[in-house]
Parts: sequence; C-alpha cells; structure tokens
Amino acid sequence: MKDFELKKEKWLKEVAEQCHEFALKTDLDFYCFQTSISFNPDILLIGINPGNNGKYSDYLKNNKIEKRKPESLYYSQNLLIEEANWGDSLSQVRRKLKEIFFTEQLFCKLTNSVMTNTTFFNTISSQNLKDLDHEIKNFCLQKTIELIDILNPKNIIIFTSDTSVLRKIGVKNIQKIGKYTKSGILNNKLVHSIPHFSARGYNSTEIRNLIGNDLIDVLR
Repeated sequence: MKDFELKKEKWLKEVAEQCHEFALKTDLDFYCFQTSISFNPDILLIGINPGNNGKYSDYLKNNKIEKRKPESLYYSQNLLIEEANWGDSLSQVRRKLKEIFFTEQLFCKLTNSVMTNTTFFNTISSQNLKDLDHEIKNFCLQKTIELIDILNPKNIIIFTSDTSVLRKIGVKNIQKIGKYTKSGILNNKLVHSIPHFSARGYNSTEIRNLIGNDLIDVLR
C-alpha cells in the first residue's frame, strides 16, 4: 500500500504541474477525479472529459492561488453516490448512475469506484475537444493509461458508445457483447464501454436499466 501511495502522489504532482502549464495557455480549468482515489477499486469509470466551461484564471483568482495543487484534483468523497459536504450540482448525475447500477450488487460496485476522464480539461461539449492541442490530449491519455496500472481496478468502464472514439483512445479488438455494451483491450487490459448516461438516444430510465442488465453479465 505504501508503494501505491507513493505512485499516486507522484502521478498527481506530475499531472498538476504539466496541466498548469497547459492551462496557462488555454485558460481551461482541469481536474481528474469525481471521487476519492483507492487501490484495486471494483470499477474504474472513465469519461471523455469534464463537461464545463470554467476558466483556469477564474479558479486561481477565486481561490487566491497561483496554481492548482495536486490535492485539488480529487475528492475525499465518492460524489457518484453521495452529495459533497459543501453541496454540489451532481444530483442528476447520481440519479442517472443509480438507474444504471440499479441492483444491490451493481450499486455496491459503484460505491467502491473511482472515476476519471481521458482528458482532464473541461469543455462545454466533448465535441470541443477537437480544438485542444494534440500534445494536451496525448499527455492526458497517457496519464490515464498510467493510472490504470497504478490503481489496478477489477473492472474498467469507458463512457462512450462510439467505436471511433474507443479506437482514438487506443482500445483494440472491439466487440459488441450486449445490446448496449462493447468490450476491447486497452494497454493489455480488458475494458467495457457503455453509452454515457446523458447521451442523446440513451437518456431514459428504461435504457439506463437495460445498460445495467448488460453490466450484470460482464462485471467481475
């Protein structure tokens, strides 16, 4: 466990320092996790990027600091299942995730989960990622892959139904294994993909329950 803590702290420091340099150029804010960070979680959930339009300069000004600190990149709570102590705007996210992880068995896995993104910088939409420099996207993706090795999760779920996006991330041997789920290999690790819980065409309780049914069959 000491080895894990050392690797985690090194990873956070490297990300905070490099993303600070990127953010000074783009003025896009960044963060890495919607949860706390734990070793060998039941699930590592990976989104594409944070959906927001916050400016890095505003974050620094509001917090009266010169750069983001490593400890600001994650939370002490799992915001996917509980409201933050200071309040947050994630109630709809929690509701939709609970409709996917709707059985006791599934929700138990969500409780012991870590969530991150393949790109740490926020944009209004994932479509706006095309405007980010390749250097930024490549750095974030490589750190995400590195994170997988550090965390050693039991299961990995990527939030996208788009095969082309999975290929860009580096997922290989992509196969459809359920009505709403795909599987593939990322850096020699088995991953599963499901539609984002708010994606157009999938944004209903019924479909989220069906996605959950698919996951029952594949999660370890």
